[in-house]
Amino acid sequence: METLITGINILFFLALLGTILGLIRPVIVLWFMHRFNRLSVIKYYGVPTAILYFFKLTLAYWA
Repeated sequence: METLITGINILFFLALLGTILGLIRPVIVLWFMHRFNRLSVIKYYGVPTAILYFFKLTLAYWA
């Protein structure tokens, strides 16, 4: 169970880092797209960050 929680924490912090960097300069994290904007950063990095955060809270509650 600790391995799962650690993996979720790592993924959450990577997604959070991508969100923060992308809101500052979208081309850093959206290099694979032909259009870079902050709304796309929220779509591709912000939503997984929120989902991983809630999953992290749920695992912390049950563990």
